Amino acid sequence: MTLRKTNPPRIVIVGAGAAGLNLATRLSRSLGRKKAAEITLVDENLTHMWKPSLHEYSVGTKGSDEEISLLEHSHRNRYNFRLGRFAGIDRDRCMVQLDPVNDLHNRPLAPLRSLPYDILVLAIGSRSNDFGTPGIKEHCLMLDTPTQAKRLQSELLNLFLRLETGALGKDHSTININIVGGGATGVELAAELREATEQLAHNGIDRLRDPGIVHIRIIEAAPRVLAALPEKVSKKVTRHLGELSVTVSVNARVQHVTSQEVHLADGTILPTTLTIWAAGIRAPEVVGTLSTLETGSLGRLKVRPTLQSTHDEKIYVIGDCAECVWPEKDGFLPPRAQVATQQAEFLEAQLTAHLAGKPLRNFHYIDRGSLVAISQEGAVAALMGKAIGTVTFEGWLARRAYKYLHFQHLSSVQGWIRAVVLTALGKAMRRVRPRLKLH
Repeated sequence: MTLRKTNPPRIVIVGAGAAGLNLATRLSRSLGRKKAAEITLVDENLTHMWKPSLHEYSVGTKGSDEEISLLEHSHRNRYNFRLGRFAGIDRDRCMVQLDPVNDLHNRPLAPLRSLPYDILVLAIGSRSNDFGTPGIKEHCLMLDTPTQAKRLQSELLNLFLRLETGALGKDHSTININIVGGGATGVELAAELREATEQLAHNGIDRLRDPGIVHIRIIEAAPRVLAALPEKVSKKVTRHLGELSVTVSVNARVQHVTSQEVHLADGTILPTTLTIWAAGIRAPEVVGTLSTLETGSLGRLKVRPTLQSTHDEKIYVIGDCAECVWPEKDGFLPPRAQVATQQAEFLEAQLTAHLAGKPLRNFHYIDRGSLVAISQEGAVAALMGKAIGTVTFEGWLARRAYKYLHFQHLSSVQGWIRAVVLTALGKAMRRVRPRLKLH
C-alpha cells in the first residue's frame, strides 16, 4: 500500500455530520498538529447539528446558539474547512469535485472547484427514502439536514401564527400534522412537536390552549413503530405516545400525498395540513453518480471490513452512506449515530496505520442498545451486552442517558472542558430565555 509523494499527505473528509466532524477533530489532534498529515473537512453547511437532535431544532427547542460553527471549529483545531457541495470523484487524478454553494439570493458563496487528496473519507450521511411515492417531493417536508430542520421550524411556527391570526381561514378550525415513518426520527419528532405546541400555547399562540386543535399522527407501514428495536421498547413508546395524544396508525402504507390529503393503500384518506416524511433511508443521490465505486442496498457504498471502499483502497466510507457487513447479525450495520461514532473512533487509528504503511485492522461494531426520547423529561432505553442481555428502562433515568449521549458527542468534537462549560451555560440560559425559538 503506497501513497502519492505528498508531504504531508492530504486527508480529505467529505461530510461534517456525526462521523465526519468527529474524525476531523481526532485527526487534527493526532496527526494535524504534528504536521504528519494535512486535514481538510468539506461540507455544504457552515454549521454542524448533531443529527439525532434534528427533531429538536425542527420544532425550536434547540436554537442556533447550540450549533457548532465549522469555521471557528476548524480554526481552533487547526484543520482546513472548505465550503462546497460534494459532486463526485476523479479517481485517476485523486480529486474531489465540488459543486457551487449559493446564498439565499442565489449569489455564489463557493464556486465550482476540485480538491486533491491522498486519502479520501466519505461521510456524507443518508437521506429519506420516498420509495418513488407520488406527491412526496412536492408536498412533504423532510428532516435529514440542518437546512431542512431550519425550514421545518419556520414552516411550523408560521403555520401556528396563521392559525392564531386567522390567516388560515374559517375552514381551518384544526391543524392535522401527519408524520410518515414510525422509526426513531418520526417518533421523537411527534413527541417533541406535542410538547412544543403546549409551550406555544403559553407564548402568545392562545388558540393552541385548546388541546384538540392540533392532531398529530404517525403513519407506519410496519405492524408497530420502532420495528427495528425490541418489541418491549415499541410497546412502551406506543403507550407514551398515547399519553401525549399522538395517534399511531400501523400497517398503513402511503399510496400518494396531495397538499391536503394523505391517501393510504387500503383506501383511507387522511386530511393533512402539513405532512412530514421520515420513512426509511437511502444514500444521497450523488452516490449514484460514482459509477467507479461499488454500491449495494439502498444505494450505499460497499466497504471492506477495513472500511475501505471495495474498489479503491485510498477511499474510506463511514456512517450512514456505508454498507458495512455485520457478521453477528448476518446483515449490514444499521444507520445509527453510535455506528458512525464508533467508525470515526476506529478510523483515527486506521488512517494512522495506513500512513505508516502498517497492516490495517477490521472494524468490529459493539451494539450498546438504543435510546428514544419521548419528551423533554422522558425516554425509553434498551441497553445490550453479553453479560446482561437486553435490559429496557424508561423515564427520568433513560432521559439522562439520552442527554449523556449528546454530551459524549459534544466532548468528542469540542473537548471535555468546553463541553462541560457549554452544557452548564445551556442550562443557565434555559432559565432566562423562552423554551422555544419564537422567530
